[in-house]
Amino acid sequence: MKFLLAAFLFVAPFLALAKEPAAIDARNLKHPVKPALWKIEGKDLTKPSYLFGTIHLGDPRVTTLHPKAEKAFQMSNRFYAEIDMDPAKQVAIAPLLMRTDGKILSKSIGPKLTKRLNKALKAINPDLDSKAFEPMKTWVVTMALPTLKLDLSGEKALDAVLYERAISDEKKVGGIETVESQLKIFDDLTEKEQTSLLSDSLKAMKKEQAEGKDSVKELLNLYLTSDVRKIGGMIKEHMENDMGKNEELGRRLMKTLLDDRNITMSDTIAKKLSEHPGSSQFFAVGAAHYTGKSAIQDLLTKKGYTITPAFK
Repeated sequence: MKFLLAAFLFVAPFLALAKEPAAIDARNLKHPVKPALWKIEGKDLTKPSYLFGTIHLGDPRVTTLHPKAEKAFQMSNRFYAEIDMDPAKQVAIAPLLMRTDGKILSKSIGPKLTKRLNKALKAINPDLDSKAFEPMKTWVVTMALPTLKLDLSGEKALDAVLYERAISDEKKVGGIETVESQLKIFDDLTEKEQTSLLSDSLKAMKKEQAEGKDSVKELLNLYLTSDVRKIGGMIKEHMENDMGKNEELGRRLMKTLLDDRNITMSDTIAKKLSEHPGSSQFFAVGAAHYTGKSAIQDLLTKKGYTITPAFK
């Protein structure tokens, strides 16, 4: 089960990416047109390290890195994803996704919303229904919906592929954040807020289906064909402006999901750079974290590092 590895994909149903269609046809691409890559130098570093923007999806065109990103990955001897993706630690996450309020999902969200959820699940796969999600927290279900179809296809997300490659290459691996800190973002939501977000997500999915759109595919195409810095701005704009009655909650979530986490992640990255100045380190987090006023690369610049774009 993916959770905050899908952090900015959580808002995918609210995006209207078709408003800015990609200028390049992504269907025949072998890898992204531009690498979401920045070189880190300066201070006491004796080797360059790298910031890399991922998309938490699985697709051969994504998991095949741009040559510049591939070279940087191969040169590095330490790899960090958003969280430590060690299989044993992933298994330990499962209990944290389960309800602790003594209810089951359908009782908490009510029969009408359960019916809508079942309809959405059937549209994804005829064999699915809400029974499989009964023990899960409401926000977990909302998080799972946007990428559920891809998850069922068995394609591993870019983050997981890079982590496995790093292990195979005998790199030192780890996480920039803890699972607990990521889960707390949504665990802090009230059940009413979680239910409201699920309702809005289902409404947006229904609208997309009626219009023949696929926001996750559009987001994938944007990552493949465009300057990835646009992704965060678009997500933030739609999260803040297109959530109806949840507009205030959308702004609060985006601050927590992006701005606040960028600060803590840049602190952790700086700490690891300081601890291992002679190592080339490769830091891979969602591309949206390199956007906006609190972009990770800008925060690291303020800490005295020289950050050079490698995507031009």
